[in-house]
Amino acid sequence: MTKLNLEDLTSIPKSMGGQIDLPIELNFLGDKKPYILYGKEYQTKGPSKKYGDGARNAFTEIRKTMPRDYLNQYHCDNIINLMDRYYRKPERWRVYRPYIVSIEYTTGEKWNEDTFYFRLNKNFDGCFRPYLSNPSVINGPLCFSSPKIHDDASDRNFVMNMFRRSIEEQIIDFKYYENNGQSGVHEVHHKDTTFINIMLGFADQVMKIHSRVDFESYIRPFGKYYPSDGARFDRDNIKGIAIREAFREYHKKNARLELIEKDSHRQETSEEIKFNTRLRNMIKESTDKWLEKYTGLREQGKQLD
Repeated sequence: MTKLNLEDLTSIPKSMGGQIDLPIELNFLGDKKPYILYGKEYQTKGPSKKYGDGARNAFTEIRKTMPRDYLNQYHCDNIINLMDRYYRKPERWRVYRPYIVSIEYTTGEKWNEDTFYFRLNKNFDGCFRPYLSNPSVINGPLCFSSPKIHDDASDRNFVMNMFRRSIEEQIIDFKYYENNGQSGVHEVHHKDTTFINIMLGFADQVMKIHSRVDFESYIRPFGKYYPSDGARFDRDNIKGIAIREAFREYHKKNARLELIEKDSHRQETSEEIKFNTRLRNMIKESTDKWLEKYTGLREQGKQLD
């Protein structure tokens, strides 16, 4: 990553792309079609037989034409337009947007991935480094990917997502800062007991609700679907926030996490699903056989009568 003195932040040399002029701020569109990227409209995120390349593939091809350097005004305008319209955390994006002075497309200094660094002329809490922001331009916009849980999801899926999202910071800290995990290579796995069991343990021991269905029905009203973020605990619901914070503490105390390679995690999860499915099928087959035998005995009894 190119070095830059902080005193130069308000006057970027031309050799470093020059200080950009910020384009007019656009409205947040969220997950709304058509997706507009570099002045062209796309009907899908990924490739399709009907529409051809989607927005995600188009951006991959565009990035191949970008220099590994500070971007010119043309690319900066289009990247900022992209983030205005589709970045999944619009409130956060608009906090530091007015202070952008340049954008660098380069290799990430920690995980060696393709990334964009936004140079700022003001420092903020939570910046990647002082005067430097690193939002995910490649994976963050909703025109490339979207929340997996929507407003009409079942209570089970919606509530599960609420609790998973509530411990994101713990997962990120464990993966990247405590263990130097690599994006796209490693996954965080719950060891010894599953995340579901931890959630149900919280329901049973803390909330004193012993039925999963009752627990999910109780929790759902404390959640809210955010177009940019999926299902989460409602940020304006005081009791919901209290439950979220209590679960974070419960999870931190009871979860044993481990970092494993993504392929191994997928294989382990797949094997677990297959094992559980086999047990369900075994129960079903045994039940069917018993019912068949019981029905046969009843029919014989009727004939004897």
